[in-house]
Amino acid sequence: MNWFLLWLFLHILAAVIAFGPIFVFPIIGTLVAQSPQNMRFAVELNHRIESRLVLPLALTMLVSGSGLIWTSGINFFQTAFLIVGVALYLLALAIAFAVLLPTTQRLLQISEHAPAPTPGGGGPPPQVMALVRRNQMFG
Repeated sequence: MNWFLLWLFLHILAAVIAFGPIFVFPIIGTLVAQSPQNMRFAVELNHRIESRLVLPLALTMLVSGSGLIWTSGINFFQTAFLIVGVALYLLALAIAFAVLLPTTQRLLQISEHAPAPTPGGGGPPPQVMALVRRNQMFG
């Protein structure tokens, strides 16, 4: 069995499944801007995708990436692009767990207790928009 190809397959599969749905988040945001009454559903959907799909699979990429490095025979500490890549990966995970996940959880709490929007009543409250902008900036 070729372990390198197995790790490569697992790594690419995790990347596609984990990060593919993220590209839908802006579309969901646009739909919510057009129909604010669906904000609660959209926030819950984004939160579930983020916490049950994206982050768990992103964490598995540490294992599959390590397997790739180990089976390829490459000296990690002498390969600058791998060091930079792993550093960026760890930075992205830190941002996801320290900023994005708590922000989405806060949005979820706010949307659970928010009154139903009235037709033609304007957009979401300023605190919601601040949290949305924060997620857009970091995510």
